[in-house]
Amino acid sequence: MAFVVKSEIKNDILGGFSAGIVTLPVALAYGVATGLGPLAGMFSAVILGFLASIFGGTNTQISCPTGAMTVVVAFIVAQEVQLAGSLAKALPVLVIIFALTGIIQIVLALLKLGTNIRYVPYTVVSGFMSGIGVIIIVLQAKDIFGVYDAPYKSVPQILGHLNYFIAQAHWPSVLVACLTIAIIYLFPRISKRIPSSLAALIVVSVLTYFLPMGIKKLGMVEMSFPHIETAFSAEFFNSETLFRILLAGFSLALLGSINTLLTSVVADKMTQTLHRSNRELFGQGLGNFASSLFGGFPGSGATACTVANIQSGGRNKLSGIVSSFFLLIVLLFGGPVAAEIPHAVLGGILVYIGIVLIDKKTLRKMSRIPKADNFVMLTVLVLTVFWNLLYAVIIGLIFASFYFMKKMADVVETDTAKTKVDRIIDQVIASFKDSEGFERRVLVKNIRGPVFFGFSSRFLTSMRGISDDVRVVVFNMSSVPYMDHSGVRTFIEVIQFLQERGVNICFSELSPQSLKLLKGFEIVPNMVRENHLFDSVEECIMWLNEPGHIENSFEEDDGLIIPPAFTPNGDGINDEWEIKNLQLYPKATIRIYDTSKNLVFESTASNKNWNGELNGVLMPPGEYTYELNLNDDKEEDRTGSVFLFR
Repeated sequence: MAFVVKSEIKNDILGGFSAGIVTLPVALAYGVATGLGPLAGMFSAVILGFLASIFGGTNTQISCPTGAMTVVVAFIVAQEVQLAGSLAKALPVLVIIFALTGIIQIVLALLKLGTNIRYVPYTVVSGFMSGIGVIIIVLQAKDIFGVYDAPYKSVPQILGHLNYFIAQAHWPSVLVACLTIAIIYLFPRISKRIPSSLAALIVVSVLTYFLPMGIKKLGMVEMSFPHIETAFSAEFFNSETLFRILLAGFSLALLGSINTLLTSVVADKMTQTLHRSNRELFGQGLGNFASSLFGGFPGSGATACTVANIQSGGRNKLSGIVSSFFLLIVLLFGGPVAAEIPHAVLGGILVYIGIVLIDKKTLRKMSRIPKADNFVMLTVLVLTVFWNLLYAVIIGLIFASFYFMKKMADVVETDTAKTKVDRIIDQVIASFKDSEGFERRVLVKNIRGPVFFGFSSRFLTSMRGISDDVRVVVFNMSSVPYMDHSGVRTFIEVIQFLQERGVNICFSELSPQSLKLLKGFEIVPNMVRENHLFDSVEECIMWLNEPGHIENSFEEDDGLIIPPAFTPNGDGINDEWEIKNLQLYPKATIRIYDTSKNLVFESTASNKNWNGELNGVLMPPGEYTYELNLNDDKEEDRTGSVFLFR
């Protein structure tokens, strides 16, 4: 498939150029923030952006270092440097972690798990992203205040000693940072075509160039590849190191995948297209793997850069390639210019990015959000900021999973109440001669939702409380999408308990998967007979109303059984009014009349059954009367009513 349509080349070049302009300050700032340097950020933006554009599954996606990934990378870098003693000694482990991130994403793509990442709860994503935003803001204290020799490095330490940074502040740096932030927020009022962060970078850097203020600057960014020392490589075979590498790699891969696919969804909505999740993960994995080999660090799809690309006309993969080539040109020839960029400017840009990352919309609506969701979100946020951002996500997923299981159990328990019996079943039962007696002896349990281990204990408790008058329990499984081992074990306990009390069991509308499980555990036919399984709950109810069935008498009835009702709804189940054993009377004649005594159906010699139609037209629901002439000297004619339901 061609990457680009000729008529769109101009727009793709413009979109790619715009995306590159937006990406440039971000790549530099994030590179510095990780502790690997601005060159690492540029390597990531160029290599990841290029390969992800070619091999990815979202035509307009722009990939580069992102805030969430940068904070995790910075945490990993700081941890490994502390263990190894220096960045040079820690590089072998870092390169393996970053390369593993790409490999894991490629494996996720090959296993076609890309679409499953969407099931990470938004509460976890929201709390984590807000926590990342807070971390980014707090960690800029050294650049904002111009205090680079402070002994306080972690977020809790910085927050606890803000007075130290204020007391030691280099006020020209504070002024530069504040001016940067002000331009970012105010420049869109002048022009929205030029990214405000780029405008701030240029304006403030030029200002500090002509007005020397003693502010720390980036210095010359020379094109070079990292030198890797192998002295620390023996640690690879240490089980603790291996666990650390795997945990870090999986954390970065999962976070990067979520971030990327969320951006892909945004791109889809803006361009009215549909991305390919697994191919996108493959492109991201390949880009992150290659980037790590050249000294870069993992990134992901970047929403701001992607939006800039689309708004400027980018619609094809060419736009991402153009963005990468623009950054490569800056990397090759823009070193002297980048040397004059103050750290305070990058700190101001990162403060703005941190503010954007905080999920303010969700935080403002906390009063309308369920308390459990708020608890998960705030827990992840607090743990991300003050403890360990990798474990924060894991704990958040655990809490969200337990909350989900509790809600599913609540749904199943609530919907099994008698008040949830379908209206049509109530009508069918009401048509029986002894409807009150039937309802007293037959209990219909409509189970809705997954039958899993969270459902087990309370369902068993509720079944122990049924009335002593109940002789049959019908489990309507039409709304059960899934059943696990624990759910099956629960049914075994429930059936054993009910059968000890002399209660019969019926199942209706079992899915093939549920029926396979019941047969696999020999519930069917050892505990529940095959003829107690029904295709619909109304069919089961009418069968139970036949003589002897509630009492568990299964011998073949040799007399006529005339159903009091039927449900012709076109599903192939109970669609016809059929008199049982009518074939014993080959001369029988059936006539059915509506409420106005008009003949709507007639059959002789039981050659057909009434399907609720007259001349191919559906008859209205309601009560109809029938006359059954058996033409037999020994039998009397029958008359009565039959109810038609839909």
